[in-house]
Amino acid sequence: MNLTLDYTTHTYYLDNKKIDGLTATLKEAGLIRNNDPYYADKGTKIHLATEYYDRGTLDEENLDSQIKPYLNSWKRFRKDQGYIPIHIEYQIYHPELMVATKIDRLPLLDIKSGSQEPWHILQIGFQRECLKAHKMDEKLRMNAMDVYLDQDGGPPKVKVYNSTELREIFKVYASMLHFLRWRRSAGIRNESR
Repeated sequence: MNLTLDYTTHTYYLDNKKIDGLTATLKEAGLIRNNDPYYADKGTKIHLATEYYDRGTLDEENLDSQIKPYLNSWKRFRKDQGYIPIHIEYQIYHPELMVATKIDRLPLLDIKSGSQEPWHILQIGFQRECLKAHKMDEKLRMNAMDVYLDQDGGPPKVKVYNSTELREIFKVYASMLHFLRWRRSAGIRNESR
């Protein structure tokens, strides 16, 4: 099966059929509430800087001065933890739920440039279960984690999750998704968005 992402609309397609995206479902549920374009743009730039750095293609000389401290925090994490990504921006979907996502790095971690939010565990728990559903357990050789980059370039805060809590939170996400799909099919709109 061929999973693709239309980057302009952030829409996933599996063999040319549109499927839900993880972030979109979390937004639809009202869990991601900060839609400020400034922070979204800044977060995208930070993600791209870490991606290009990990791929060895980043032009650090011309990097925005507001982004450099976050990149330095990422570099510090990699050095201090001896972390070497084996996959970068890995696209995957859950074959039963038919929801797609992009995993920042494998072994499983998600890079964050803001503060800790309650929905972050739902995101990484879903990503872990996608890997398990595709029999990619070797990519789970360490505990999943969220890495909160420091805005001043210092060591990032790291939230490590154990497999038991992620298995349980996946059940919460699946229940939420079933509710969202029921609400859509009943024609009920989420007016709070």
